[in-house]
Amino acid sequence: MEPILICPFCHAATRPTDYFCSNCGKNLRPKPLSTAVSKQILLYLGSLVLPPFGLIWAFPYLKQSDNKSRIIGSIVVILTIVSVVFTTKLTMSYISSIQAQMNGQMQGINGLNGLGDLNGLGDLNGL
Repeated sequence: MEPILICPFCHAATRPTDYFCSNCGKNLRPKPLSTAVSKQILLYLGSLVLPPFGLIWAFPYLKQSDNKSRIIGSIVVILTIVSVVFTTKLTMSYISSIQAQMNGQMQGINGLNGLGDLNGLGDLNGL
């Protein structure tokens, strides 16, 4: 026979496996987080595509008592960190590329005009 628990809100008898009181409908304990494969795929893809949110999504899994949830949370944190590092390196590379193109164009403009500096005042110094 299962032990009977008492609802703290309406004092009705409940089973230990119940998440909600059958009498008043109040939440007796939090529902465990899903560890289904589809949920894992969504978490992993979300942490790669939206890196900062991966940390927010990982913390509830890391707080769980079961090992599987903690592993899922750890993987989400690792994927988030990898995604942030990759995005940062890609952004820095893109910025460097744009900077190099702009410098090349500025040197080309200065070379066509016969000017020695970016201000265009190189020829005016001899006046």
